[in-house]
Amino acid sequence: MNKKSIIGIVALWIFAAAVVCLSIFVTKDKAPEEPTEPTTSEVQTTKKAEPQPTGLAAIDVFFNKYTNNYVRGEDTTPPLMLVTNSMTLKVGTERIPNPSICLDDRDREVTITYEGTYDLNTVGSYNLTRIATDSAGNSTRNNFTLKVVEEVPKVEDVKLAPLPLADAIARYKTSDNIDVGIDVSRWQGDIDWAKVKEAGVSFVYMRLGIQEKFRGERYLDRNFVQYFKDAKAAGLEVGVYFYTCATCKEDALEDVKFIYNVLTENNYKPDLPIAFDWESWAGVTDAKLSLKDLWEAYDIYEGAFKAVGFETCLYQSKNYLVNGCWNIKDTTNIWLAQYYKEPTYDGKFFMWQCSNTGVVPGIQGDCDIDIRYK
Repeated sequence: MNKKSIIGIVALWIFAAAVVCLSIFVTKDKAPEEPTEPTTSEVQTTKKAEPQPTGLAAIDVFFNKYTNNYVRGEDTTPPLMLVTNSMTLKVGTERIPNPSICLDDRDREVTITYEGTYDLNTVGSYNLTRIATDSAGNSTRNNFTLKVVEEVPKVEDVKLAPLPLADAIARYKTSDNIDVGIDVSRWQGDIDWAKVKEAGVSFVYMRLGIQEKFRGERYLDRNFVQYFKDAKAAGLEVGVYFYTCATCKEDALEDVKFIYNVLTENNYKPDLPIAFDWESWAGVTDAKLSLKDLWEAYDIYEGAFKAVGFETCLYQSKNYLVNGCWNIKDTTNIWLAQYYKEPTYDGKFFMWQCSNTGVVPGIQGDCDIDIRYK
């Protein structure tokens, strides 16, 4: 090894030693890194999800949310008045009664006045105009003839011809997507559910309970618990309905809780939508409720039951569906009541009550017959 080679090797060792010393010095003087705060997303991923309310708590949550979201705008809609063009009263009647159905979209009471002259103490015929006015000044007018007579003739009830179940099945079950069923309450008495099933009935709606009059108490149908148990044992699909007189959303909330408690206490799960059965049209004008009250009552049924896993439907006759009594939405399941050979309602409906004089094996007396479209 010559002198130049030795000098090169020594120089390389000196350079390497200098690099090592420098790296040690820099590492020693470097401040330790501060720990970083976790990001918002990291915190969120580690945070446990809050449990969602269930049962009655879920029902209350929906109700409170629904109530707090209501927005009131300008009132430009006149009252709804469903009346005939004539009225007959016995001579000596003290006053002209309010029309059976006169409801405002917002006001719970409307002012009803009359134009024209008449004398309730004198037999005769009088041409009058009935005027219904709400608090915003919107009004509806109806021309009618008032007849004052010595005796008001009796109106005989018209009973439809009996419809044997076999005829209903032959007439309406035209495909596998159509089922024939019945609806019952305690008035049907003892039912032989095996015979009902064998006769071709696919499903049954049964009354769970009833609210007695406007703002009245709620009662369980005395046959409901046994009906439900026996109908399921016979292999029928089961739905339930509640005959309600709800006059506001708070009233409807009590209905919902009553129904929910009955179902959960008996461990019953209906196969079909829970039906809101509102039929108290006679005297509704004097019941002091608005159309908004009715609409909100069904909204509470639909939303509150959805919160606990149930579907709902609105049971109603064609007359009240087409004349503005209900706020029908895309989500509203309609159970149509119309006693014709074929339904004439143009809206959507999933079930049709076609007769209240059905003759069904296993049931004594008349029974409602229903056609369901799947």
